[in-house]
Amino acid sequence: MRIRLYATVIACLIPLLPHVADAQRGPRRGPTQGGRGARLPVGALGAPTAALGIRGGHDFVAERWSAGAQLRLPVARRLAFVPSGDVFLGDSATDWQLNADLTVPLRGVYVGGGVGLLRTDDRDTGVRETRAAPNLLVGIEPRALGLAVRPFVEGRWTFVRDGARFRLVAGANVPIGGNTPRRR
Repeated sequence: MRIRLYATVIACLIPLLPHVADAQRGPRRGPTQGGRGARLPVGALGAPTAALGIRGGHDFVAERWSAGAQLRLPVARRLAFVPSGDVFLGDSATDWQLNADLTVPLRGVYVGGGVGLLRTDDRDTGVRETRAAPNLLVGIEPRALGLAVRPFVEGRWTFVRDGARFRLVAGANVPIGGNTPRRR
């Protein structure tokens, strides 16, 4: 279990390492200072922007549908903190999961990991349990569509002691705050 957690942390940190070319490039100059182009706004090249989103999905292990919401908060140029919550819909149980994940955008795809807090309350069996478990996730958020609303599809693995739970989630993020790209 610890090996998975360490691998998750390392996988999330590798894309944050500086590129050799970035150090050699120097500051960007706009057309008035002799450069070829102006600076792009935050978010134009994959840097995370603050966003609020809704989501719905399916847990393929528990065979249940889910509904939830998330918040995407930029932490660094290529790192976002994404807290989210989901409620699993069912007849005899009330389950929910809260997540605290870090994600790294990679040209329309993002990868990440974090910790999930799962709650199970089964009225038929009387089982009530809350537990923490590590998460791994990979998603697609196409930015080339030119829309203010950004659709996404995400696969999430939550590693509980009885095995990994896989969930496929789809939703949309709406940028919030002052650092969203301006449209021309």
